[in-house]
Amino acid sequence: MEKAKARSEALERRKNLDSAYARAASSKIAERFLAEFSELESFLLYVSFKSEVDTAELISTLYGMKKAVYLPRVRGGGIELGLYKGENSLICGAYGICEPAGCTDYESIDVAAVPGVAFDRRLVRVGWGKGYYDRLLAAGKIRTAAGLAFECQLFDSIDAEPHDIPCDLLVTEIDIYRRNS
Repeated sequence: MEKAKARSEALERRKNLDSAYARAASSKIAERFLAEFSELESFLLYVSFKSEVDTAELISTLYGMKKAVYLPRVRGGGIELGLYKGENSLICGAYGICEPAGCTDYESIDVAAVPGVAFDRRLVRVGWGKGYYDRLLAAGKIRTAAGLAFECQLFDSIDAEPHDIPCDLLVTEIDIYRRNS
């Protein structure tokens, strides 16, 4: 399937999810993610926006566990990372999405929870088309890329381009899909 068609179909599916289902599914996704990765120390998460998988519970839980939680800041054509220091450390940033007030250096991050509009069974990820996460993942400082999505965002196959970086796994409310299995 072409990326543009997958993007538009997935957005429509996600938008039409019942809000109670989306809340429960987001909780289930957070539970699966924590079961898989809670022993690790450093995480890149994202502040959910509109109909994305809600990450508030995940951010709060990992922060409460004293884990290093990084969040993205959009700057120019890319993203920088800032350390999450509680809800009051966020400002309204690009696209109206909350982000850290400052950025920080980091050597590597154990796992990144990667947002996406659509994914396929090879874990090819379709975002908004700006390439922010592809460039971040290509830099090689993220050990594991874990997509977060509702099951309705999953397609059999989406056309990939050479710059598209697939995720290592995808966490949905139904299952955890692994690229190499």
